[in-house]
Amino acid sequence: MPYNKEELLKLSVEERIKLAEELWESVDEEQLPATDVEISIAEERYEAYIKNPKDGMSWEEFRKKINDKYGF
Repeated sequence: MPYNKEELLKLSVEERIKLAEELWESVDEEQLPATDVEISIAEERYEAYIKNPKDGMSWEEFRKKINDKYGF
C-alpha cells in the first residue's frame, strides 16, 4: 500500500498519534511472534515460579500494591 511520508508528517501531532494507535490496534497479537528474548524471559519467570510459587502474588494483590503506592 503506497503512502506519502511527507504528507503524513504534515498531520498534526494529535492526528499522527491517532493514526499510529489505529495502525497498532489493527495488528492482531497472534500475528506478532514472540521474540527469543521474550521467550527467554517467560521461561526464566516460569522456572522461578516453579521453584518458589509463594514468592509470587495474585493479580488482585499486585493491583492493590500498585494502587496503594501510586493511587491508580
